[in-house]
Amino acid sequence: MKGNIRHTSLLFALLVIVATAGYSQDANRKLELLKAYPEVIVVNGKIYTIDGQMRQVQAMAVRSNRILALGTNDEIRFLAGPQTQVIDAKGRAVLPGLIDGHTHPYLWGSEHWFGAEGEATSKKYNDPQLKYTAALGNTEAEVLRSIEQGIRNRAQEMGPGKWIMMKVFGGKSIPESRRIASPLFASLGSSAPITTQFLDALAPNNPVSLIATEAIGPSQNNTKAKQEMDRIVGYEATGIIARTVIPFEILMRGRWKEQAEILKQEMLECIAEAGVTTFGDRFDRSTLITKAFNVLHQNDDMPVRFAYYVPGAGNIVSKYDKDKPEITDAIIRAFSQETGDFRGIGGDYFWNAGITNEGWEGGLTCTTATPLPNVAAQGTGRSVADGVRLDCAKAAINYDEKTGYKSVKAGLQSGLRIAFMHGYSDGTYDALFKMLSDEVTSGRMTLEEIRALRVSTEHNPIIRPNQFADFAKYNVMPAFNGYQVQGDIKGGAFLKSYGEQYMNWMAPMKSMADAGVRVVFNTDAHLGKNIPVHYKDMDYPEQWDGTIWGFMEFFATRTMPHDGITYARGEALDKERLMKSATIWGAEGAMNEKNIGSLEVGKLADFIVIDKDYFTIPADDIGSIKTILTAVGGKVMYKDANF
Repeated sequence: MKGNIRHTSLLFALLVIVATAGYSQDANRKLELLKAYPEVIVVNGKIYTIDGQMRQVQAMAVRSNRILALGTNDEIRFLAGPQTQVIDAKGRAVLPGLIDGHTHPYLWGSEHWFGAEGEATSKKYNDPQLKYTAALGNTEAEVLRSIEQGIRNRAQEMGPGKWIMMKVFGGKSIPESRRIASPLFASLGSSAPITTQFLDALAPNNPVSLIATEAIGPSQNNTKAKQEMDRIVGYEATGIIARTVIPFEILMRGRWKEQAEILKQEMLECIAEAGVTTFGDRFDRSTLITKAFNVLHQNDDMPVRFAYYVPGAGNIVSKYDKDKPEITDAIIRAFSQETGDFRGIGGDYFWNAGITNEGWEGGLTCTTATPLPNVAAQGTGRSVADGVRLDCAKAAINYDEKTGYKSVKAGLQSGLRIAFMHGYSDGTYDALFKMLSDEVTSGRMTLEEIRALRVSTEHNPIIRPNQFADFAKYNVMPAFNGYQVQGDIKGGAFLKSYGEQYMNWMAPMKSMADAGVRVVFNTDAHLGKNIPVHYKDMDYPEQWDGTIWGFMEFFATRTMPHDGITYARGEALDKERLMKSATIWGAEGAMNEKNIGSLEVGKLADFIVIDKDYFTIPADDIGSIKTILTAVGGKVMYKDANF
């Protein structure tokens, strides 16, 4: 950054000389040949820099992908050369590009481009397998009939050996499908009808894979699919992993340029168009997807930036043999010790943000809360079954026996940044804080060494108030996406099982910020538009479909738009800190605040123009904001047709 600032000072000095020397034409020609002019200037804006002083300026100059200068319209226009592109903000608000620190574009892209757009994709790439068949119905019987008919038809259409991918969905919403379609899958541990044998009978000569309801819904493979998976990738992919492994590692294996096209389109339409210029994700759901990202990188064709998390040992061993603990322990130790601390290291478009054992909480999910008296008697519905957690006092969890805990602990003891980890109960945080405390009291690490790692947790719908101080003490950065406080899973289910006396535990973003915790905003959602409900990723209000601003509005109002329910109104976050959580604090969470997150001289020129002024409109109007221009490094990646 210092080099850029020095260059800016020299440029201004040179311009002063040019203006007073009487040979401006020759000097201007020299500046043009030296490419000293800005490539882009933005004028007539209300540019909110989100820097330490929260300054506002009119205009900005960009050269070599970075911010060259900030100032008034006249000051910045003076710098423009004959080839400088001028972006007239027309009095609109200009903000740093938003940072969505937890989303999964290639996971969402699977059901988007092979599901919702499957017909077009299969024709474009001349492969009928690249299209999901949807099995729909309003009752279990209707869904089963649709499955049988759909599989038989596809097998007949394509012939033997061709993959049949099917999406199973019941009713008109994800909660309905959880009640209608999901229980049909034997993989959930019941004597349900959708089994390997059931699918074998329908298409014995075709690999068949069914997925249901939502991104975290159940799945089932037939024998042929299991055999093909074992032959090609070395394990049976199920659940959320099957959604990416089948299209990207099996059907399009070796077709990296075509995969790159799909990825780029997904990032343009569902990330950049939303106003997001940097996203965070892991890649182990389809490790070979990195080859497609590599194609984009080698061709300077990445439309947005990717803060990636290396999969931790726990994520890796979960794919393979789970029945040999001695091998698991050896992998955990070896992986953690040999990975190396590369957090924050990389280029402008790709850099490492740490390691992730995202689903580390297995066996650690418990609570100190007391359930409602009638909960045990209800015993029906996913909301209660998923909402009730073990009593931490009675569970007597041996942390060191749990694979997730061991994996995270090994990473920490190797000096790695442990991050991108689920937090779905107060007991999970107790386990994390015990781990951190043990490292300090043992003398293996100092408190400052732990704070410097910026340990991070994800989703965080349920946090006990007396845990805020430990988040602040250890500089643990919780990331929030909002939708998990409602509905019939996770935070929403917890409330139904434990009651509204625990409402102040629900994603307490404001209280944590007040306690000095660096809170981070993200979506963990597909921001695609016009996606049919049976290809929707998660259960969030339809008013949020295709827009990041609806997700942000919730944290400013704490009100869900589809039912009007308010979740702990006192936890509504002021707009300044909310915007920081989606920009500069998000950059800290992504380990790259020196380059992104605010509009300052020397930083990458990632900015958006919006149709309403975020800082002056009422909080309950934030969801109606539209991003009308997104620029990454000064290059326009999205522009609304009417701007």
